[in-house]
Amino acid sequence: MGYGGYVSAKLPPPKPSEVEAAVQAVKSMDAVEMIHKLIYNCAVQPKEEKFRKVRLANSKVKAVLGDTPGAVEALTALGWSLEEADGEPVLVVPAGKFMTMQQVRVVEAARDKLAKTVKDSHRHNTSSLLA
Repeated sequence: MGYGGYVSAKLPPPKPSEVEAAVQAVKSMDAVEMIHKLIYNCAVQPKEEKFRKVRLANSKVKAVLGDTPGAVEALTALGWSLEEADGEPVLVVPAGKFMTMQQVRVVEAARDKLAKTVKDSHRHNTSSLLA
């Protein structure tokens, strides 16, 4: 019960920013986990060069990020830039740009929302099989 016996107002959720919308558009849990790991590593160790570059030709990265719709777009929305080095595509954090913990939290929120959606859809599919 709210103030004075009134029910609290149910406001619509705020409209997501461009970055939040780009990350929420990724529908693969593996891709969101990898995006989280890349952003987190860049935020925690901002001067470590090995965390500031990702080769998209790498087999694991290609399988998880390259083949998932919206994953590369989400990383570019987060501040990475798509470049070409040695004839292969590379995602790079530009010089002078640093990842923040706020960006990490955006990815974590998208990960949690996707996990809840997957769990709910799994629960609905299981309950329909039992009926």
